[in-house]
Amino acid sequence: MHTADIENFLAHGLKIMGLVLDNQAEALARLSLYFQELDKWNRKVNLVARTLDGQQILENHFLDSLTLLVFLEPGIRENITLLDIGTGAGFPGLLLKAACPQLSVTLVEPRENRFYFLKHIARTLNLTGLSIYNVFLEEKCQALELSGHHFSFITSRALTDICRFIKLVSPYLEEDGRIVIMKGPGVISELKDLAQNGLFEQFRVAEKRKLLLPFSKKERWLVSFRKSD
Repeated sequence: MHTADIENFLAHGLKIMGLVLDNQAEALARLSLYFQELDKWNRKVNLVARTLDGQQILENHFLDSLTLLVFLEPGIRENITLLDIGTGAGFPGLLLKAACPQLSVTLVEPRENRFYFLKHIARTLNLTGLSIYNVFLEEKCQALELSGHHFSFITSRALTDICRFIKLVSPYLEEDGRIVIMKGPGVISELKDLAQNGLFEQFRVAEKRKLLLPFSKKERWLVSFRKSD
């Protein structure tokens, strides 16, 4: 895809979703370069499914990551410290950083080839206020790289088990921070099952948002958790 096609596709998708980027022309230019580098690397390193065409990657990964902007309103972005666990090729954390460079972002990715790709994108886009760690988080012990650090916003798109993820990241959450999970339509029944089994004693569901991806109309849910009072 050509640069203009990438930027137009993203701009159209953002408009349909009702999202606006700060300095949107510059942000779209960074996202376009990100996509082009992803496309080059993906031919040698398996970063995203090779069965997807360019528009599908832009919608399923880029625009999907940007749905989190509904929780990151322009007036608060410079005060956010965001931690993205298992970011893979940078979704959503590095994508959000490219779109909103004022965000302070920390990425955790255990797979080495993806870690090197993330470092490459950070250099290519000249991003500052960004930390990238090649580490695997465990429930039984805190990662030395994150020791003493607390974040106002923790998320992941690699999430499988909600309860396990909350337990895994809760040591790194600020007292009034929030954990936001990104899921498909099955999350509602999953939340009901977890609530019935009493697994939300320390955390509560603060907000649920349903969104549709702009072109495929795939259903996405963002669920925000805060510490219980």
